[in-house]
Amino acid sequence: MARRVTKRPTKPNRPYYAPSAPAERRMQQSLVDYDEAVSKLELKWGVDRLPWLAGGELREKFEAQMDKLNKAIDSRSDIEHQVEVTKRGLVALEKAAIANGADPLSGEYFEAAMPDGRVMAVVKTNYDVAKVKRENRELVVYSVDELAMIVSKFEKDKAPLVNDIKEMFPGAVVETVKSRTKTEELLNDEIPF
Repeated sequence: MARRVTKRPTKPNRPYYAPSAPAERRMQQSLVDYDEAVSKLELKWGVDRLPWLAGGELREKFEAQMDKLNKAIDSRSDIEHQVEVTKRGLVALEKAAIANGADPLSGEYFEAAMPDGRVMAVVKTNYDVAKVKRENRELVVYSVDELAMIVSKFEKDKAPLVNDIKEMFPGAVVETVKSRTKTEELLNDEIPF
């Protein structure tokens, strides 16, 4: 005779315990402190630049620690400890970057008046864009790389002859840039013969 076995309900693999309200506040404050530390370093060194300046082995260790911090945030446990370890990692990254001869962002830029009255700033690197913009919110900030891309696209699409003219007349300067009027667009059709 076969025995009948009742199937028990499955239990979750890992019990989940929600943290208390005071524990939640401590975790939140820990993350706020971490964000402040990261923001200060990003302003000084650039967004996501510091791990690359520190070198490969330390960067890999830091990325592994960031994974641990993200897992702690997802599971809502051990956040305070992981934040402290990650903050120590940030200090180590900065020390390694300095030891490798890297310099913090300078924030230097060139200014130019735009026809609409705004002021444009041109910086050396893409990392400098955020620093200059954060310190001078009224400026329109571009890096040299961004301007090279914009000019290249402009020459190709809108003004293919500008570079040829500048080659023919050394020292020539673009004084104005105008859009075609609607009439000019209509008159710019192809001749049918």
